[in-house]
Amino acid sequence: MNRRAFLASAGAAAAGVLGYGGARVADLRPYDPTVPAASLDDEASPRERVLAATRHVFAADHRAVTRVRVLDDWTGDAPYRLTRHRELHEHSRRRHTHALTTFGDGLVLADRDRDGVDPRAATPYATIDAVLHFSDAVLADPETLPERFVLHVDDGRLAFDRDAPPQSVGEPIRVDGGYAGWTPTRDYPRRMFGEPIRPHRATWREHDRTPETITYEVAGADAYVRATPLYSTAGVDFRDGSRLRATLDRETGRLSRVVDRREMAVDVGVDRRDVRPLTMRRETTFDRYGEATAPWPRGSFEASPGVTGRLAALANDLARY
Repeated sequence: MNRRAFLASAGAAAAGVLGYGGARVADLRPYDPTVPAASLDDEASPRERVLAATRHVFAADHRAVTRVRVLDDWTGDAPYRLTRHRELHEHSRRRHTHALTTFGDGLVLADRDRDGVDPRAATPYATIDAVLHFSDAVLADPETLPERFVLHVDDGRLAFDRDAPPQSVGEPIRVDGGYAGWTPTRDYPRRMFGEPIRPHRATWREHDRTPETITYEVAGADAYVRATPLYSTAGVDFRDGSRLRATLDRETGRLSRVVDRREMAVDVGVDRRDVRPLTMRRETTFDRYGEATAPWPRGSFEASPGVTGRLAALANDLARY
């Protein structure tokens, strides 16, 4: 082989390797998750339909927005908004972004020294990162509220901002330095921030239907606890007014909304038992199926792992294809 032929062959091989590596890093591959209705027949039970819809949110790109309102509590401020959690799941490229906001209202402002209560036991969240965010808000200086937290993960990196700027639903998720940083990561929990519901652990019944949707329900304290993801039940007594409703699109079988009414008595005492009533309403809407993207958050990260970290992130991304 002459020199020109050798260089041409080497160039083609290098281009192939770079192209393959680029495709791996970009997570470009066939991706077409089947809608839940395609795997069910007309005789499927409510539990089977809700279970299929829940599994689908761990396969299909989508957006989920959860808003929590306190309907009744001991502060005298109810009703008021408590938290908002926006999730962007781009499963097709294994990219996920979360933006959480806890507002400075009601029980968030309860003073441990003045009131002798610790609202952290009343967290509406079910997983550790979100619970820590809520705890930070409860312990924060009221003048710094609302408290905002951004978390992004992909195959090579984990990014965060524990003091994020204001976030608006429909706008790109942003960070602004300060407490923002990122680090290489080899892996992360595939089901970040838990399930929206646990349909396999409860008996569902039809609650309502329209030409476009059908809503299923579990009601009562025991059924509610079985079907609802909870961080902890310690110090919490759920009441029979608690219920969970899942609304599905009748054509596709996809989840479109989950409404969670949580009635409970919570032990929020600091130095002694102090049980207070609390009723929350959590509503999660699911949309942009097959269209949602979860790009790297906009803005600056003051904490950076440098060149070594960037190479490690690239290696992790290649290895996780």
